[in-house]
Amino acid sequence: MDNKKAKSRLNHKGNAVKFKDDDYETPKEVLSDLLPYIENYETIYDPFYCDGAVIEEWEKLNKKCLNEKKDAFNREVPEFDILISNIPFSCKEKCVELGFKYNKPFILLMPIDSLGSKWIKKYFDKLQFLIPSGRYNFLKKGKLGKGCWFDTMWVSSGLNLHHKIIKL
Repeated sequence: MDNKKAKSRLNHKGNAVKFKDDDYETPKEVLSDLLPYIENYETIYDPFYCDGAVIEEWEKLNKKCLNEKKDAFNREVPEFDILISNIPFSCKEKCVELGFKYNKPFILLMPIDSLGSKWIKKYFDKLQFLIPSGRYNFLKKGKLGKGCWFDTMWVSSGLNLHHKIIKL
């Protein structure tokens, strides 16, 4: 391999994904949008740990959330009723695959432009979408941001919603 190819960022893609700064916590104001759709579920599992604030945010809404600092893709999975997560956007497809792997309902937050991605097409018939009425604000190191610069959506499966797409 010549020197130019050795320096290509593609050769370091694994590390780029691993060290991306896409760890944002979801505040209760955002999570509350999901309450009408998850009232029959007791234990929420969020496999993607940031700083654990999501546990407290769910507690404010009287929900129990399991969220531990472990590798989401290689771990023993705790008992849970529904998986809900603001996923790392650097590995969206892998997160959807994880949701299906557990054979339980899941809801994943991701950028709305994911609808145009090639990878989502193979799952499209199995998914339903909850579209927020505006842009969400997220927590970064315990502080609420001033506003997300892109639109997001909740991608779900197993909720048996009445419509394929629901505008919140």
